[in-house]
Amino acid sequence: MTAKQRKGNSRNIIREQKQVWLRVVAALGFVFLCQSVFAQQARETFGKNRIQYKQFEWQYLTSENFDVYYYDNRRRVATEAIQYLEGEFDRITDLIGYPPYLKTKVFLYNSVTDLQQSNVGLNHTEFNVGGETEFIKPYVEIAHPGTVDQFKEQLIYKMTELMVNEMMFGGSLKDMFQNAVLLNLPEWFIRGASSYVSKGWNAEMDDYIRQLVRTKKINKSLKLTGVEAELVGQSMWNYIVEKYGKSSISNILNYTRVIRNEQKSVLITLGISFKQLVNDWKAYYSQMEEKASQSYIAPQDSSRVSGRHKKSVIFTTVKLSPDGNNIAYAENDRGRFVVKIKSLKNGKEITILTSGNKVFRQDVDHNVPLISWADENTLGVIGVKQGEYVFWLYDLTTRSKLPRELDRFSNIRSFDFSGNGRLAILSADYEGQNDLFLISSRRDRTRRLTNDLYDDFDPSFIPNSNTVVFSSNRTTDTTNTIIKGIKDIPNNYNLYAFDLDTTTNVVHRLTNTLSKDYYPLALDNQNIFYLSDQRGIVNIFKYDRSTGIYSQVTNYNSSIKEYDLNFDTRSLALVMDKNLKEDIFLVDPFNLDRQVFTPPTRRKEVQQAKAITERRKQEAPQKGISIKELINSRLRERADTIPKEEPEPIKVDTLQPRMTADSVDTDNYVFEDEVVKAPEPQPDSLSAKSDEIEVEIKVDETVNTEDYVFEDEAARVSQPSETFLNRYMKARETTRIKGPFPYEPKFTYENLITNFVVDPLRGFSVRLETQMNDMLENYRFFGGIQTAFDWKSGDIYGEIQYLPHRVDYSARIDRKVIFWDGYYNDQKYSWQKVEVGASLPLTVRTRLTLKPFFGYTRYVDRGNRVAPGTQEFRASEQQYYAGSRMELVYDNSLTTGLNTIEGTRGKISLLHYEGLGDKTASFSQVSLDFRHYQKIYKEIVFAMRGFAGSFFGNSRKYYVLGGMDNWFGNSINQSGTNNPLAVVKPPDPPPGQQPVPEKFNDNLIFTEFATSLRGFNYSTQYGSSVAIANAELRVPLIRALSGGPITSNFFRNMQLTAFYDIGTSWTGKPPINSNTSTQTRVVEGKPFKAEIRDFLNPWLYSYGFGFRSMMLGYYMKLDLAWPVENYQVKDPRIFVTLGFDF
Repeated sequence: MTAKQRKGNSRNIIREQKQVWLRVVAALGFVFLCQSVFAQQARETFGKNRIQYKQFEWQYLTSENFDVYYYDNRRRVATEAIQYLEGEFDRITDLIGYPPYLKTKVFLYNSVTDLQQSNVGLNHTEFNVGGETEFIKPYVEIAHPGTVDQFKEQLIYKMTELMVNEMMFGGSLKDMFQNAVLLNLPEWFIRGASSYVSKGWNAEMDDYIRQLVRTKKINKSLKLTGVEAELVGQSMWNYIVEKYGKSSISNILNYTRVIRNEQKSVLITLGISFKQLVNDWKAYYSQMEEKASQSYIAPQDSSRVSGRHKKSVIFTTVKLSPDGNNIAYAENDRGRFVVKIKSLKNGKEITILTSGNKVFRQDVDHNVPLISWADENTLGVIGVKQGEYVFWLYDLTTRSKLPRELDRFSNIRSFDFSGNGRLAILSADYEGQNDLFLISSRRDRTRRLTNDLYDDFDPSFIPNSNTVVFSSNRTTDTTNTIIKGIKDIPNNYNLYAFDLDTTTNVVHRLTNTLSKDYYPLALDNQNIFYLSDQRGIVNIFKYDRSTGIYSQVTNYNSSIKEYDLNFDTRSLALVMDKNLKEDIFLVDPFNLDRQVFTPPTRRKEVQQAKAITERRKQEAPQKGISIKELINSRLRERADTIPKEEPEPIKVDTLQPRMTADSVDTDNYVFEDEVVKAPEPQPDSLSAKSDEIEVEIKVDETVNTEDYVFEDEAARVSQPSETFLNRYMKARETTRIKGPFPYEPKFTYENLITNFVVDPLRGFSVRLETQMNDMLENYRFFGGIQTAFDWKSGDIYGEIQYLPHRVDYSARIDRKVIFWDGYYNDQKYSWQKVEVGASLPLTVRTRLTLKPFFGYTRYVDRGNRVAPGTQEFRASEQQYYAGSRMELVYDNSLTTGLNTIEGTRGKISLLHYEGLGDKTASFSQVSLDFRHYQKIYKEIVFAMRGFAGSFFGNSRKYYVLGGMDNWFGNSINQSGTNNPLAVVKPPDPPPGQQPVPEKFNDNLIFTEFATSLRGFNYSTQYGSSVAIANAELRVPLIRALSGGPITSNFFRNMQLTAFYDIGTSWTGKPPINSNTSTQTRVVEGKPFKAEIRDFLNPWLYSYGFGFRSMMLGYYMKLDLAWPVENYQVKDPRIFVTLGFDF
């Protein structure tokens, strides 16, 4: 090629690039002027599954602000929830400064396991490219966590999160459209606000933020996502409240809603820049960490027992064997759990149990699996399998597992074996109430020990006795107390002892603090070790029953999450965070008599000050309230905590045979079936040593004869500090609750999508799509219409899905129209199809789908488009088909950001079309699509894709290779004898005869475009088979370099890529053979026909680099590719496309 020719080609390329950019700018301008949002992402062909192991018969209760849905025998739990929510409604709305427009609908699940069967959010697109305007709906799902304390926390968190999201992204339809484009809030902002309102300044957040300071990672903390972003946001909102007051929350949220920028909102409301706020926030917690580091220590690295593991792994339990030779521990990685046993002598590790499934965008129960040693050779494991709790006994000698179902319980929090291993005591949830249960380890026998709304968990046997010690938030010494609601149940936990030898339902208080004392382990009948956050950081404490004195044993700088002590070998195993990663540590030997003292953390000081202030307010004389009202209110409080006369036994108990002895023989224990009436409760005291609580009503007996006012005429004078809200709350004594009513599915709009599509055959098109579903998303409908700008070609489709059961069903209709320019005549091709389907989820990642269908094609000749009447019409043709599509889909991928994916996914498809009435029209197709996304460093990902497919049968169709999806300014190769996209000139008729009608292109409807092969036109190669591979390195440049938050949507989502594409298409033998369609061409002539074999490279490939980011609601991709054909590198070409992935 001469220099002049190269110069001319360069000019053509530049001219072509200018035309492409003009088209892009025009399209984006149109989007901006219409004030609409468009998306380019096609409907997801992969996707995960939800497996329904049980059916839910929903009912609901309704009140002024909430509808609470429940199933099974959980009406009492629903009533408690709706009362608690109504009681907190005004406080929350006043705190965030926003009341919801509609009544909130709350769906209560019995456990996280049940919640994981829900279809809600299954097809939710977490990272929208634009175009999808999602309607904020007042629905929340809550799984009962098994304790009242956590249940109340979850109710507030979910309600606050919904209100904040509705506040930011809801409102009118216009607001939803605008917020979808203009409002891009960081993850810490919304999740952190919800977490702070529900949890306040808790130990988990305090621990995490101190570790961020300690590891010097606090400077980049505002970039974090997920739970880490929530903890950072919680700490930020906590600092704002501590420094500027609670009113700052509503001020910042409301200004952010108006101006759609959280940093400017901070400047307006607090009077300081966001940068200054971040610096002050860092300094605030840095000072706390500096003070704490003077009194607390970190565990030694040499004591770490756990090996290398993912950051997402949580160690749920750790247990030392009774002989001290082994350590057992359980790992939970997003729902997939593993139980391992490691020898402390030789370090050998074995896996004894694996179960569960990793879940995506769902709650995970990090309490399972639970483990406990029955003896030195038997390990008990409690986990979840197919939606139910299972109890395994693993024998180390025989390597065998003995399973037993525990399907009576919704949540199991902890368990422990008796000294001989024949009995086990459980802390479990039955019908929404957490209590203690005694079970036989070998037989299906159960006895209920406690029966009230108080939480009782972490039970353990005191050695050589029939007494168990446990943690509880109860305020009475009886085990069957009636409580009207959950609002007044305290959040602090103390230790209690319960003697199984007695026939009375009385427990004895051991500790009495304002902190959380839990996980007791008894050395003997007098000395009990336990975990407590008395100093602000959870450490080990020791309690002496003989003196009533407790002492601190450890002073680690991070809270202990799990621990176990072997008193014979004096070994301590514990789970805690170090350097922001959870690990198992073993301290051997451990000094059981060690005593340390640490000052309380700042969080604990504030917490204690608030508790003392609140207590003083309650103890202060109440002005304006008569003596009669005071006495009546105290009597009502006392009546709320009176014991039941006859506690109702658990319905599932198998209490046979009867037992009359007062003692418990754990060697030959027989479960009772009679329930002893509870005695009248004895008054308790507030001392740590005593086990009685005294309740007194003190009334001032001094009578002022000068200004005495009779009780009936007492003036109701309000306190000056009492607000209108407080008076209003006191006036609302009860919440009116109606129901229950049966759940009835009602369809509501899920989203609205308006987007542009660049179709290779129909050009620039507009698509309008919407989705509707019921609240539980068990019934879905989506439909749409797509039309080209010539209003001649387009699609219309609709699908309904039925998803409440294990097998998912669907029905779909499609109509596809292509208006094609023939050589002379205009031709109309249409395809109409009716399809039904059934999909069986094999696991949460794998499903098998079968979709039989019926359809027909119709080809119509519309006549000569230039000179009507000069060309013969071809009669319309119609062909009917029946067939089926079978797919096996695997998806273990995780979307972490725009065009940022990790994991693996793939699909195998088999499709058959059977020509009805014409066997020669039948054909089949098989294809494989495999993709893997490997994380390299932080958010840098190496993405790989392989695709292979083949048509076969009597009327096999074609793949056309080259180009990219949604390619602006695309070009199609229409030359070639067998090119399915070629426009063939009809033969000229002999003189004096009528013109030959132009043939229809039978391949047009079913031709499949094989992309992406950058640098080449559509249909550069074609054949009945295709193979293509792509490799792409994706680097989010700004996120990788920036240490702080990125406000610009453009820079936050910007990626630089380097890619390599390779592919080939053929008919007949694959290209590994020299005698293939890609290397053989036929030259016809008269009177001979020649077959010429070209020894050329059948593979097309290209390489280059690209740029991706968001622009005005579009995810734009710009690629510069150098195509290589037959080993010759051609001039680079620029591709501008829309959409994600390859």
